[in-house]
Amino acid sequence: MSERLNSIRKPAHARRGQARTRWVFRAAAGSIVLLAFALAARSRQASGQAPVLRFAHGGNAAEVPMELAADAVFVPAQLNQGRASGWLLDTGSRRTVADSTLVTESGGSQPSAPSLITLPGLAISAADLDTRSFQELGPWFGQRVNGVIGDDVLAHLVVELDYSRSSIELYAPGAFRPFGKPEKLAIRWINGLPTIRAKLRFGGRTMEGNFAINTGASGGIAVSPSFLGANREFPFSGKALPGTAVDSSGDRKVLLARAEWLRLGSVNVREPIVAIEATKEQTASSRKNETKKKLKDTLDGWIGGQILRKFSVVLDFPQSRLLLEPNRDFIFPIEADASGATVIAAGDNLNQFVIRRILPGSPAAEAGLMPGDEITWVGNDPASSLSLDQIRDLLRKPGDSPVIVVQRLGRTIHIQLHLRSLL
Repeated sequence: MSERLNSIRKPAHARRGQARTRWVFRAAAGSIVLLAFALAARSRQASGQAPVLRFAHGGNAAEVPMELAADAVFVPAQLNQGRASGWLLDTGSRRTVADSTLVTESGGSQPSAPSLITLPGLAISAADLDTRSFQELGPWFGQRVNGVIGDDVLAHLVVELDYSRSSIELYAPGAFRPFGKPEKLAIRWINGLPTIRAKLRFGGRTMEGNFAINTGASGGIAVSPSFLGANREFPFSGKALPGTAVDSSGDRKVLLARAEWLRLGSVNVREPIVAIEATKEQTASSRKNETKKKLKDTLDGWIGGQILRKFSVVLDFPQSRLLLEPNRDFIFPIEADASGATVIAAGDNLNQFVIRRILPGSPAAEAGLMPGDEITWVGNDPASSLSLDQIRDLLRKPGDSPVIVVQRLGRTIHIQLHLRSLL
C-alpha cells in the first residue's frame, strides 16, 4: 500500500503510528499549498459551507498515523496554531466538530476567519466549524477527544484504513487505485450517514438491514429495537449482558449478546458482539405497517471498530463504495470482557483506572471488587505502565486468574479474579 501511495504523491513523508503514540508536528498554513479541492455540497451532507482541503507539496495523497482507543480511530490533528492532539476520525458524525476547550486553548479563530485543522500532509479549512464539549468521552476511550473529523470532510476523500499497520492513507478523488481483490459494497446515505446492506444471523434468525459504517464507535454491531421487532426478536430473549456503547455522540446503555455471524458481501465475521440499543423508538407493531420501500430506507444499526479492525478498509465516498479486505486479525475470535468489571480512565491526565460498575454474579463480584475501586496493579504490571485498552485486554482471557491490586478508601487490597466467559 505504501508503494502505491509513494508512486502517487510527491514527496512521500509517511509517519507510522504505534500503540499509545503521542503526536508532535508543526505545519504552518503556508506549507500546505497548491492542490485544493472543495466538492459541491450534496444533499446527503449537513447544511453549511463545505470545507476546503489542501494536500502538501502539490501532491494528491497523504499518510497519517492511526491510533486505536476502544477500537475507535484517532488521528493527530492541529487546530489553528495549537498543539497536535488526538481527534476521532468518525464516519458516524455528519459534521467536523472541535472540542470547545481545545478551541479556547488554541486561541480560537477570528469571527470572520475559517478554522484551520492540520493533519500530516493535509490542511482542512472550515468556514463554520462546530464546537462542543467531549470531556465526558475521555474516560471511556482512555484518552481525551479533542475533536471529530466527520463526513463533511471525508466525503471529499478516499480514505484507506490499514488497521494492521496503524496507518491511514488519504487520497484526492481520482488518485486512488484499488489494490488486490477487495470485497466491494455499495454505500447508500440514510439519515445523512454512509450505510451498507448486511446480513446478521442472530437469535436463530437471518436478518438483513441497513447498517451505518461507524469508525468512531467502540463496539462491534449495534441494532435498533425496531429492527429486531421487524424480525420477531424484540424483546430479545437470548443470553445477554448489560453494557455500554460509546461513540462521538456519547455513551448509552445497551444489552450485549453474541450473534452467529455477520455477512458483509461474501465475507462472514464469526460470532460478533451485538449491542441492542435501549432507546425509545418505533415499536415492532408500528413497523409492521411500513411499506417495503420504507424499510429499505430505514437505518437499522451501525457497524463499529470491533468489526472494521479485522479488515483493510477503503471508504470511497465520492464513488459511494466500501472496499474490505480481511487482514491478519480476521481469523481471531472477537473477545468480550470475562471479569464483569467496567473499567474507565480517571484523573486530569486519564492515567488512573477506576471500576465504574460490577456485574452481579460475575467473577469481579464474586472476588469482592466494588465500584469506585482504583486499580493500581494488574498481575505483575503497574497500572501506570498500561493503557486503558491494555487493562481491558487483560480482563478478556477466560481461564486466567490475575491478581488485581486496588485502592479503596485509603486501603490497599489484593484481589484474585478467576476469569470466565460471560457471553
